[in-house]
Amino acid sequence: MAKHSLQAVMTQALQPVMSAGESPMAWKTESLRRLFNPQSVAVIGASDKPQKLGSLALKALTGFSGDVLPVNPNHSSIEGLRCFPTVQEAPLPVDLAVIALQAPQVLGAIQDCVHAGVKSAIIFSAGFRELGPEGEAVQEEVKRAADEGHIAVIGPNCLGAGNINIGLNATFFPHPVELRRGEVSLVSQSGGVAGVMIYAASDAGLGIAKFASIGNRVNIDFHDMLRFLSQDDETGVICLFVEGTEYGRLMYEEMARVTSRKPVIVYKVGKTPASRRAAKSHTGSLAGLHELYSAAVKQAGAVEVESVAEMIDSAKVFEYTGSRSPSEGVAILTHTLGPALIAAQILEEQGLSLPLPSEKTALAIEEMLSMPVHVPISNPVDLLAQGWADPRIFAGAFKLILQEEQYGAVMTVFSPNYQEEIGGGMPVHEMVEMTRQSGKTVVAVLNSPELRAPPGKAVLEDGGIPVFSSPERAARALANVLHRRATGG
Repeated sequence: MAKHSLQAVMTQALQPVMSAGESPMAWKTESLRRLFNPQSVAVIGASDKPQKLGSLALKALTGFSGDVLPVNPNHSSIEGLRCFPTVQEAPLPVDLAVIALQAPQVLGAIQDCVHAGVKSAIIFSAGFRELGPEGEAVQEEVKRAADEGHIAVIGPNCLGAGNINIGLNATFFPHPVELRRGEVSLVSQSGGVAGVMIYAASDAGLGIAKFASIGNRVNIDFHDMLRFLSQDDETGVICLFVEGTEYGRLMYEEMARVTSRKPVIVYKVGKTPASRRAAKSHTGSLAGLHELYSAAVKQAGAVEVESVAEMIDSAKVFEYTGSRSPSEGVAILTHTLGPALIAAQILEEQGLSLPLPSEKTALAIEEMLSMPVHVPISNPVDLLAQGWADPRIFAGAFKLILQEEQYGAVMTVFSPNYQEEIGGGMPVHEMVEMTRQSGKTVVAVLNSPELRAPPGKAVLEDGGIPVFSSPERAARALANVLHRRATGG
């Protein structure tokens, strides 16, 4: 389908789900800026009972360097912090109100926030539009009050939000692992999936800038988050988990604007009847036609993935390799052909080319190997046992391959040895320096257990070469990145 006709189809199909009169509101971006960069956070519904959300929210804020203000009329202090009867009685302006109350109390809390001049809010509780018409009416009242007060609201029915760079964890779930600071921001409709994304990023060594679980989207939807993150200097890559939205056209338009400057990775569920029904009951979202969403994502220049793992892997390659060569030609360099063939098959299935090295380079690599019989050099480039035993051979072949103009990216596949006295090891320091000089994208596969970091992994990743233990995951992530760069993203 021609580009202009596809856009016309999407515009026509997405138009009915855009609320009449909906337009970008400048105050939302400023309110979100306060939400993710607060100097003060009020916890409305703070509690001294460990099992309550109000207690968990206070614990989650332990690492926050700003002011934390518990609000509960039944306490004078909680956890050594002075407690205030209402948010209006807080002794300083409140940038963010975390509302840990049951659904019937939320509207009154939002109205209090409006009167107190609170700049933004997060609502944890469920019991709104996901329950049907009655809950939807209550949510609409909350939206009206928040909009009138120019308060951007994350939620309701959500996990919350955070900014790793300032130690802000405005959720009811204290992080069980330390999160690395980085430039990838995560936005999920589901609180549970937000957790999956955060911990998958942690396991992958991926740095996070900001995260948000937007839940029922009372007045902050995906297009609002895209607009905000597009202007956020700390965010370089945006990841979205989408169940559905009533503002499909606005999401598409914002996505198209963002992708010219920042990669956007989208994982959309709702392909099957059961998942569409569950999305409606989960966050009250309109799942829509999957084919239409996929076409819109592609047309907008974003990357669509099929799992959280693929999302995080792709984000990792984007973060580590930056804006390097857009060429889609890939070389695979290895000493163990089987895993390299797996990667080659996936890359070609994804439409990437694996051209042969030039005759000059092939002959030079053959000379390095000094085999008693002729072993033709192809792609994947198999260095045999010599490439594993002698780091000079691997480094020399790597240099030659990087110099080939037809390759915009190189994947290395290596089986590291955990016994230092056996084998030569991977020439990681040389690889980092040569990659830096070449300006090309390099991804490394180290065949190793997930729970035991292989030798050289830290050196490679510190030098801008992302490392994977799986050739399948590395190949899919690399294909996503190269396709986006080839289309001008």
